[in-house]
Amino acid sequence: MVAIEPVSSLSSVSARPSPLLHAIVNPAAGNGRAGKRWPGYARALAAAGFSVQTQVTTSAGEATIMARQFAQQDVETILCVGGDGTANEVVNGLIANDLPVNPRTRLALIPCGTGKDLARTLGTRTIEQTIQALRDDSSALIDVGRIQYIDSRTRHLESRYFANVADTGIGAATAARINSSSKALGGLASYLKGAVHSIVVFSPWGVDVEVDGQPLYVGDAGMVVFANGRFFAGGMLVAPDASVCDGLLDIFVLEGVGKRELLTSLLPRVYRGRHVGRPGVRHIRGASATVRSSVDMLIEMDGEQVGMAPITVDVVREALHVVASPGALARAGGCGCSANSR
Repeated sequence: MVAIEPVSSLSSVSARPSPLLHAIVNPAAGNGRAGKRWPGYARALAAAGFSVQTQVTTSAGEATIMARQFAQQDVETILCVGGDGTANEVVNGLIANDLPVNPRTRLALIPCGTGKDLARTLGTRTIEQTIQALRDDSSALIDVGRIQYIDSRTRHLESRYFANVADTGIGAATAARINSSSKALGGLASYLKGAVHSIVVFSPWGVDVEVDGQPLYVGDAGMVVFANGRFFAGGMLVAPDASVCDGLLDIFVLEGVGKRELLTSLLPRVYRGRHVGRPGVRHIRGASATVRSSVDMLIEMDGEQVGMAPITVDVVREALHVVASPGALARAGGCGCSANSR
């Protein structure tokens, strides 16, 4: 077993990548798109000079087990082929006790799911972009969020990591609705349809939000968002200035805004990142936060609805080694990449 040790810089990572990739493929992701497209993606990787060993998931949670085993076996590059939920499972296999299981193991994404939101931030949204980043050996260390929450089934306190975005309220209700229905419309249309329906039926919840130990907001709210990455919900630019490597989360509280305002003004604006600073949208950056509520507010992380509030969220610095486009990370807050020509 590989010893768990902290990572403080990219200097501890091998400069030259192996052409061998270990793929974790969720064939059900994206309404079955991942399974249908993987053979073509595998051929494209082979044509680019990579060899691939593939493991296919058959049930929830398997990607976490596979990723943990790969890291313990000193695998250099894990290729996640699936949606944001599959990526979240892999992330939770690569981190233990707030440290990388193996600092040499890095995560590359070929997004085939509904959202593709983490890949948008990392600049590997297409197979071509992923292959280019792999060939350039472009990788970086990024932060993750750790969230403690109440499990919906057991009612026990649980803890998970998320690489992109977690939220409670309307966003979590939307994720639950989408994950229980067909995603044949694709990411943008599926999330937009789900968001509109969730807004129509929602009522604001009373919340108490603290950030870095200080009171932020007490009152009715429709949503509280914790953004490490910039995008969520199939391309909404929820946190246009967020960085995955600054040790902070962009935290948003959607106050008790009316449904008409949400549907006609704020929802269209969030796709362009123009909701920040609008009345009813409270924004702050912080390294930790808590949300309490008198009702069972659903929460979601990386597109998966997993439990309910109360929740505690913290940033874990430089816990995840990822393959990414240098240009994308520069736009997402100036993260440093190690890029070497193959």
